[in-house]
Amino acid sequence: LSEDVQTLFSYITRYQPVHMSLETNMMSFIPDYIPAVGEIDNFVKIPRPDGEPDHLGLTVLDEPASQQSDPTALDLQLRAATKQAKLQPMTIRSIEGADKYPNKVTAWINNIEKVHRSKPPPHIQYTRPMPDIDQIMEVWPPEMEELLRSRPELIPDASLDVSVADYVRICCSILDIPVYDNIVHSLHLMLSAYHALQESNQNR
Repeated sequence: LSEDVQTLFSYITRYQPVHMSLETNMMSFIPDYIPAVGEIDNFVKIPRPDGEPDHLGLTVLDEPASQQSDPTALDLQLRAATKQAKLQPMTIRSIEGADKYPNKVTAWINNIEKVHRSKPPPHIQYTRPMPDIDQIMEVWPPEMEELLRSRPELIPDASLDVSVADYVRICCSILDIPVYDNIVHSLHLMLSAYHALQESNQNR
């Protein structure tokens, strides 16, 4: 070894750790995360005693948690995410004596709301070239923002005495969205950009 490396190794034996006594301060607090029963499935299964193959976790959902997922809501989520054209008909689940179990009804409504929120937005094939939503959501020049802030009457509102088609053309022209023969495509792109802007504001 070189002399520099030998000198470096000598520092290892010279080092003396410093023993520090840290004071323990007891204070009450509410934890941010509460541990729950259940963990990630490691697919370690005990085989069946009769020797038959057990497809638990492969073809049948195995969810190691105290609160199991709703099979119907899970089926709706998979149908929303799948790209298959022909799907098997699903079984509609019902709650017997729903008036006696309001918690089950509330849980069902919440599960369906989560399914609808997680659904991807519908896509449409435009017949003419259209700009991307990210391009429409780009920040305007400071001069344009200052002009609209100082003169809000330049922004068209619902009281404008024009037809719906002309009103859509005016709004699309402000956002640099081209309007062709089919005005529905331009309106769809404008509303999609508005929806994406709302979601970005909620995620902040």
